[in-house]
Amino acid sequence: RFSGIRQKDLDVSGSPHHLVTPQEAYLKVRLLMERGCIFIGHGLSQDFRVINICIPPNQIIDTAEIFHQQNQRYISLRYLTNYALGRDMQQEVHDSIEDARAAHELYMKALSLKEEGKFDDYLMRLYAHGHRTQFKLGVANDK
Repeated sequence: RFSGIRQKDLDVSGSPHHLVTPQEAYLKVRLLMERGCIFIGHGLSQDFRVINICIPPNQIIDTAEIFHQQNQRYISLRYLTNYALGRDMQQEVHDSIEDARAAHELYMKALSLKEEGKFDDYLMRLYAHGHRTQFKLGVANDK
Protein backbone atom coordinates (compact mmCIF):
# COMPACT_ATOMS: atom_id res chain seq x y z
CA ARG A 1 0.00 0.00 0.00
CA PHE A 2 1.30 3.43 -0.91
CA SER A 3 0.09 6.59 0.70
CA GLY A 4 0.56 10.18 -0.34
CA ILE A 5 1.14 9.30 -3.97
CA ARG A 6 -1.33 10.44 -6.61
CA GLN A 7 -1.34 9.38 -10.26
CA LYS A 8 -0.17 12.83 -11.42
CA ASP A 9 2.87 12.57 -9.09
CA LEU A 10 4.19 9.70 -11.20
CA ASP A 11 3.64 11.35 -14.59
CA VAL A 12 7.07 12.38 -15.87
CA SER A 13 5.65 15.16 -18.01
CA GLY A 14 3.49 16.76 -15.31
CA SER A 15 4.83 15.82 -11.90
CA PRO A 16 5.78 18.69 -9.59
CA HIS A 17 8.44 16.38 -8.12
CA HIS A 18 11.86 15.32 -9.33
CA LEU A 19 11.30 11.67 -10.20
CA VAL A 20 13.96 8.99 -9.89
CA THR A 21 13.88 5.30 -10.68
CA PRO A 22 13.86 2.77 -7.84
CA GLN A 23 17.48 1.93 -8.73
CA GLU A 24 18.50 5.61 -8.51
CA ALA A 25 16.75 5.93 -5.14
CA TYR A 26 18.53 2.81 -3.87
CA LEU A 27 21.91 4.12 -5.04
CA LYS A 28 21.32 7.49 -3.37
CA VAL A 29 20.46 5.84 -0.05
CA ARG A 30 23.44 3.51 -0.38
CA LEU A 31 25.76 6.46 -1.06
CA LEU A 32 24.47 8.24 2.05
CA MET A 33 24.98 5.08 4.07
CA GLU A 34 28.51 4.58 2.77
CA ARG A 35 29.36 8.19 3.65
CA GLY A 36 28.27 7.51 7.23
CA CYS A 37 25.11 9.62 7.23
CA ILE A 38 22.68 9.19 10.09
CA PHE A 39 19.10 8.35 9.11
CA ILE A 40 16.43 9.84 11.39
CA GLY A 41 12.84 8.70 10.97
CA HIS A 42 9.91 6.81 12.44
CA GLY A 43 9.60 3.09 11.75
CA LEU A 44 12.59 3.02 9.42
CA SER A 45 13.11 -0.74 9.35
CA GLN A 46 10.15 -1.22 7.01
CA ASP A 47 11.38 1.56 4.70
CA PHE A 48 14.81 -0.05 4.44
CA ARG A 49 13.27 -3.49 3.94
CA VAL A 50 11.17 -2.20 1.03
CA ILE A 51 14.23 -0.93 -0.84
CA ASN A 52 16.21 -4.02 0.20
CA ILE A 53 19.08 -2.30 1.98
CA CYS A 54 20.71 -3.02 5.32
CA ILE A 55 21.77 0.12 7.20
CA PRO A 56 24.16 -0.32 10.14
CA PRO A 57 22.28 0.17 13.43
CA ASN A 58 24.69 2.93 14.51
CA GLN A 59 23.45 5.02 11.55
CA ILE A 60 19.77 4.75 12.45
CA ILE A 61 17.84 6.98 14.84
CA ASP A 62 14.29 5.68 14.94
CA THR A 63 11.75 7.65 16.95
CA ALA A 64 9.43 4.62 16.96
CA GLU A 65 12.11 2.87 19.02
CA ILE A 66 13.09 5.89 21.12
CA PHE A 67 9.50 6.50 22.23
CA HIS A 68 8.73 2.81 22.75
CA GLN A 69 8.05 1.38 26.18
CA GLN A 70 9.01 -2.27 26.59
CA ASN A 71 6.10 -4.73 26.30
CA GLN A 72 3.84 -1.99 24.93
CA ARG A 73 2.58 -1.17 21.46
CA TYR A 74 4.55 1.08 19.14
CA ILE A 75 3.12 4.57 18.88
CA SER A 76 2.22 6.03 15.49
CA LEU A 77 4.08 9.09 14.25
CA ARG A 78 0.83 11.02 14.01
CA TYR A 79 -0.22 10.30 17.61
CA LEU A 80 3.28 10.98 18.93
CA THR A 81 3.50 14.28 17.05
CA ASN A 82 0.10 15.29 18.34
CA TYR A 83 1.01 14.50 21.95
CA ALA A 84 4.65 15.56 22.08
CA LEU A 85 4.68 18.49 19.66
CA GLY A 86 1.10 19.66 20.10
CA ARG A 87 0.05 19.55 16.47
CA ASP A 88 -1.77 17.30 14.06
CA MET A 89 -0.25 16.03 10.85
CA GLN A 90 -1.20 13.98 7.81
CA GLN A 91 -4.71 15.40 7.91
CA GLU A 92 -5.43 15.01 4.20
CA VAL A 93 -2.61 13.17 2.52
CA HIS A 94 0.60 11.55 3.69
CA ASP A 95 3.66 13.77 3.24
CA SER A 96 7.09 12.16 3.68
CA ILE A 97 8.76 15.56 4.18
CA GLU A 98 6.35 16.35 7.01
CA ASP A 99 7.14 12.92 8.50
CA ALA A 100 10.87 13.57 8.33
CA ARG A 101 10.56 16.96 9.99
CA ALA A 102 8.35 15.58 12.75
CA ALA A 103 10.75 12.68 13.39
CA HIS A 104 13.67 15.11 13.69
CA GLU A 105 11.74 17.36 16.09
CA LEU A 106 10.75 14.33 18.18
CA TYR A 107 14.36 13.20 18.33
CA MET A 108 15.44 16.66 19.49
CA LYS A 109 12.67 16.62 22.13
CA ALA A 110 13.83 13.20 23.36
CA LEU A 111 17.41 14.47 23.64
CA SER A 112 16.23 17.48 25.64
CA LEU A 113 14.07 15.35 27.95
CA LYS A 114 16.94 12.91 28.51
CA GLU A 115 19.37 15.75 29.23
CA GLU A 116 16.92 17.08 31.84
CA GLY A 117 16.44 13.59 33.32
CA LYS A 118 12.72 13.69 32.49
CA PHE A 119 12.45 11.23 29.61
CA ASP A 120 11.34 8.11 31.51
CA ASP A 121 8.58 10.00 33.33
CA TYR A 122 7.47 11.60 30.05
CA LEU A 123 7.30 8.21 28.35
CA MET A 124 5.17 6.80 31.19
CA ARG A 125 2.76 9.76 30.92
CA LEU A 126 2.64 9.39 27.12
CA TYR A 127 1.59 5.73 27.39
CA ALA A 128 -0.83 6.43 30.26
CA HIS A 129 -2.53 9.09 28.14
CA GLY A 130 -2.56 6.78 25.14
CA HIS A 131 -4.25 4.00 27.09
CA ARG A 132 -6.88 6.40 28.46
CA THR A 133 -7.67 7.72 24.96
CA GLN A 134 -7.11 4.43 23.11
CA PHE A 135 -4.33 6.29 21.26
CA LYS A 136 -6.89 8.47 19.50
CA LEU A 137 -6.24 12.08 18.49
CA GLY A 138 -8.17 15.12 19.62
CA VAL A 139 -8.35 14.28 23.30
CA ALA A 140 -6.81 16.87 25.62
CA ASN A 141 -3.63 15.61 27.20
CA ASP A 142 -2.34 16.13 30.69
CA LYS A 143 1.38 16.42 30.12
